[in-house]
Amino acid sequence: MPIANCIVTTDCQHNSFDLVELWAKESGQSSEHMTINITTSTHQYGNKYTIMATLWLPSIWSKSNISSLQLGLAKALAYYFNIAPSEIHVITQIVESGNVVEGGKEIQW
Repeated sequence: MPIANCIVTTDCQHNSFDLVELWAKESGQSSEHMTINITTSTHQYGNKYTIMATLWLPSIWSKSNISSLQLGLAKALAYYFNIAPSEIHVITQIVESGNVVEGGKEIQW
């Protein structure tokens, strides 16, 4: 259930390859349950980032896997949008077992 919600500025131009597969490759993880949502921002105030991403991960992931997934996401986004890593901000949120509903049922891990 790695889910990334990414807010990108309107001037971001992307490549034509599969961003989820790129994230899987960069993180060394399977793409089977990965999801990436891209939303375009029209306004941003304060510190400027071309991409701001929130990564949601189940609490079952180890610290090393969490690190691989968040760093892999940042690398994949930089490559996909052809921007510098310094233009990307990723925040990781950990989701506890039972706090996800999928198919009308609470998911336990």
